[in-house]
Amino acid sequence: MANKNENKSTILKDALSLTFITIICSFALAFVYEITKAPIAAQEDAKKNAGYKVVYKDAKELSTHEELVKLAAETDISSLDASYAGVTIEDVVRALDENKNPMGYIITSRTRGYASTIKVAVGYSLDGVVQGMELLEIADSPGYGANANTPEFKDKFAGVKTDQFIVTKGGAKEDNEIDVVSSSTTTTEAVVRAVNGGLGFLLEYAEGLGGASNE
Repeated sequence: MANKNENKSTILKDALSLTFITIICSFALAFVYEITKAPIAAQEDAKKNAGYKVVYKDAKELSTHEELVKLAAETDISSLDASYAGVTIEDVVRALDENKNPMGYIITSRTRGYASTIKVAVGYSLDGVVQGMELLEIADSPGYGANANTPEFKDKFAGVKTDQFIVTKGGAKEDNEIDVVSSSTTTTEAVVRAVNGGLGFLLEYAEGLGGASNE
């Protein structure tokens, strides 16, 4: 009988100790999260803003378009085109000149790549010319999907007047055709899908591009 009581006491003590350790660890993790949350957010904002400057070099001022950001959160853009399935819009920014006149937009979208989430920023002028494309987030395999994160690939989008890009495998012949990066078919297709989803959203809803909010 004494052994049973001792075993119960030991089990109870172990359970209490484990509970105490779990509580302490939870508080420690919460504390670390609170400490690191602000620096991580600041680092992400800095990376995003640097990307925005790359994709719309001529913009003198950037201003978040709150209405379109809200609309994007409520919109399944695959309803605009089935090829946008899996693409989500995260940010929409007005690009302004020195007199605060609108020049175009920067739109951020994300989708799934080969082995990671791919997040792109695209600058798009009111006359329908892509000003630039930057990969804000990609972690696909080095030597494969990561090959898309090169100036040679990203520069293919800049200066092209189009509303959609097309993936090709036999050598691009038109300005809006993007040839598959070597060993990176899935990643190339994902980047183009994210870019096209962003452009499609702007053309549907953004002011000055014939979108619904301009009606």
